[in-house]
Amino acid sequence: MNDLVVNKNQEIYDRIWARIPIPEHQQWPIWGELAKEISPSARLLELGSGVLPRIPVAGGYFVDLSQAALLKLNRHGGFGVRSAGPLPFADDAFQVVCAFEVLEHIPDDETVLRELARVIKPGGALFFSVPVDPQLFTGFDTACGHVRRYKAAELRDRLAACGLHIERWASQRNNFKPRVGNLLGRFLEVIARWPRLTIWLKRSSVEAQMRRPYSWRNDDIDNSHTDGGLIAIARRR
Repeated sequence: MNDLVVNKNQEIYDRIWARIPIPEHQQWPIWGELAKEISPSARLLELGSGVLPRIPVAGGYFVDLSQAALLKLNRHGGFGVRSAGPLPFADDAFQVVCAFEVLEHIPDDETVLRELARVIKPGGALFFSVPVDPQLFTGFDTACGHVRRYKAAELRDRLAACGLHIERWASQRNNFKPRVGNLLGRFLEVIARWPRLTIWLKRSSVEAQMRRPYSWRNDDIDNSHTDGGLIAIARRR
């Protein structure tokens, strides 16, 4: 990731994460699926979680750009590493890796996909979410720091080439009509000048995410384009 993107992301998220408390991981609707993968000895890693990790903080490993988030996670028993490059972990180090709303922010996502596959143990799982359908890209995506929206089937095939095979997936609403998306994008850029308002909106967004149930399926993954968002579980074989 280039320095310009790193610095921009750090500036925005340091302000937010410093003022938002860490929620209990059991509150996230994905926890029921995550819990199935976690044994007492399992090592867990999450990328780009800020202070909103889906894995348990105590004993978990976290890679992020935000120093404010990492310090907060470390105070609660996590092991945080600031990195924007190759993951500083050995091969086959983790049973579970999470990357929610991360890949769409990274210009060189191919390297990240290979790194994710490298650090997951055979039989381990990757939990991730991304926005999908490039035709839905609007000013909202730009304001959020997205560099792309994915074609779901292409991402599935790229993961498979790295040894990660999607077992099941769900859709989540992440789309706006062009006019609405562009207006929202401009609104988000304007309110960035007022951190308290930005933080209030982020809290509201988190609360909405925690109320969102998932309906798991394994049919044509491009059907996720209808809602504009994909959350999936992939297995390393």
